[in-house]
Amino acid sequence: MKGLLTKDLLTIQKKYGMKRLVMDIAIIIALMIVLEGTGAIYISFLLIPLEVTSMVISLTTCDEQWKWGKYAISLPISKTQIVKSRYVFAGSMALIGLGVALLVNAISYFCFPAYRFGFYLFIAIASFCVTLIFLSFTLPSNYSLGVNAGFAAMIILVVLLVVLGIWSKLTDNAIMWFIVEHFETSMGIAFVSTIMLFALSYALSTTFFKRKYV
Repeated sequence: MKGLLTKDLLTIQKKYGMKRLVMDIAIIIALMIVLEGTGAIYISFLLIPLEVTSMVISLTTCDEQWKWGKYAISLPISKTQIVKSRYVFAGSMALIGLGVALLVNAISYFCFPAYRFGFYLFIAIASFCVTLIFLSFTLPSNYSLGVNAGFAAMIILVVLLVVLGIWSKLTDNAIMWFIVEHFETSMGIAFVSTIMLFALSYALSTTFFKRKYV
């Protein structure tokens, strides 16, 4: 499985490169300067999940172009391991996104302190959960219907997230205040439910991949 992870890493490095990294950093800095206190929220809930999910979709696009699936099943590894390696890589990208979210929210707390530090910590962890949710729907879609289905799933999730943000704003940020008042409970429910969803997603993706290459 180490070889599969290395293959995915090299693919991402070749497809994105240093220019994409510099561009992402520039976007983060611009959002923090222009939006100030709310910049961390947009970065955590939109930029990071979209960036991580788009990378995973790019891997699927390359797999389809190279007909990687037919070659992969001829390797001395199981189909389960092939799917597992993609989920491990996706999870690793989500963890990197978590690190970025923690850094961004820490900067936001010290520069634009509007809430307690625990709230910014929750935003970072919630960003990780949102990223896993995006991956949980995108990956099975990729394995069942192809890269276009995965892209469509990502767009639908973005729309739902935007609608949720608008609704929260119309209700005077009721969701945010509930989180502040029930911090530990909210964090526990969000984390456990997201991990369970990611595990279910892995099981579905494994089933779809096995059926595709019987």
